[in-house]
Amino acid sequence: MGKQFGLTLLLGLFLLLSINAQRSSLTFKQVDSISYALFLKQDWKQLIKFSKRSRAEGIDFYYLKVRTGIGYFKKDQMLLAIKYLEQAHNLNAFDVVVQEYLYWAYRYAGFLLESDMFYNKMSKDLQNKIQHKLKFLSAIDVGVVSNSNLDSDKEFLNNSQTGLLYLPEDFQMYTLGLNHRFSNNTNFYHRLTVMQRNSVAQELINTDLYNTKFNGKETRYYANGTLGLGNRWYLELFFNVISGDFEEIIENSTGDLADSYYINSGNKISYSDVVFGTSISKASYYFSNSINVSYSTLNNLNQFQLGYNLSFYPLGNTVLIPFVSAQYVNETGGGLTDSRIVYTGGVSINKGKLGVTGFVNAGEIINYISNNGSIIYNQTAAANSEIGLLLKVYLKKVNLKIGYSFMKMEDSFFSEDTEISNSVFKFNQQNIIGGLTWEI
Repeated sequence: MGKQFGLTLLLGLFLLLSINAQRSSLTFKQVDSISYALFLKQDWKQLIKFSKRSRAEGIDFYYLKVRTGIGYFKKDQMLLAIKYLEQAHNLNAFDVVVQEYLYWAYRYAGFLLESDMFYNKMSKDLQNKIQHKLKFLSAIDVGVVSNSNLDSDKEFLNNSQTGLLYLPEDFQMYTLGLNHRFSNNTNFYHRLTVMQRNSVAQELINTDLYNTKFNGKETRYYANGTLGLGNRWYLELFFNVISGDFEEIIENSTGDLADSYYINSGNKISYSDVVFGTSISKASYYFSNSINVSYSTLNNLNQFQLGYNLSFYPLGNTVLIPFVSAQYVNETGGGLTDSRIVYTGGVSINKGKLGVTGFVNAGEIINYISNNGSIIYNQTAAANSEIGLLLKVYLKKVNLKIGYSFMKMEDSFFSEDTEISNSVFKFNQQNIIGGLTWEI
């Protein structure tokens, strides 16, 4: 019985190997001639399909990598083009055809530092043909964020809570940024932001609403330096210096708000905060990973933040990019310690001159930094969630963006001696985003 089973198993393996041998009918000569013919015909779709079949059958060589990489390049699948052109370049670093296609594939995929670093490795004749030059000032951008809250007076009166409540009022934020290129593997960006950061303290006593306004101005200076480490590794260092002040404006009457007016009390509150951190990222052919760590002193508290970001390239290009992020925040100050996690998810779609990004933030978003310190949530009220949409238009030298986000906010009531109560006040906030970038 055992011998029969063994013979049956050997016969089955023999038949399986025979069938696979019949299917693997390709030879090196056939792959070379067919792939070259498809290349000359510029039938990129069939060339890529045939290349996959050849590699599945164990046949791969230098010129097949070159043809496959160029085929993906012509199909605008730049990340997969980079994959095979890099493989070819590792086998033959002197092929100027591969050098030129790889250089432009890096640029079209958005790996500008990678393309600039690779430029130094190309032949002198090819460098003279492309004539790439670094510009000390490579881009200028301006932006505005306009914030709007609901009618908090009406909501506060309808809330039937007692105590003191501090609420952020509407504000406008204006930015001016400059981008510099110091060398082929470094990029430096810095930005100045000014904004009106007004807030109001509301207290409901019986049926009368008492308001104390705080008119404030805030200035931010943000800087980010990116260092290309090679092989699509990038190191970023960033910091943000924030300073501002509030002037107390007291309401002189109660009752009908239309008859109220305010008097400057002469009291002034000044503050200064810092944010600094670093991140390291690796861009691959199908996804990009990034780890960031930072420290901040927003609103007189100490925050430590550690996060992980993941972007996917399922099509082998930047047309469709789903992304997710998780950021851990540990906060200490005033004898209290708090920890929380903020989650982000979304998708970016880019086609031709248009790009659309939709995103969702979930978690307790307060004293929180995003995008390596580029975005700071330092309002005293917390956002429980944010949903947004950003539209970008890419022109020849100018890029335009406009966006909208909606946030569900909540703030705590305070007692007369400024102790935080368990009662919260919920309201909504909306932000309109606009910006323009001029590439020089």
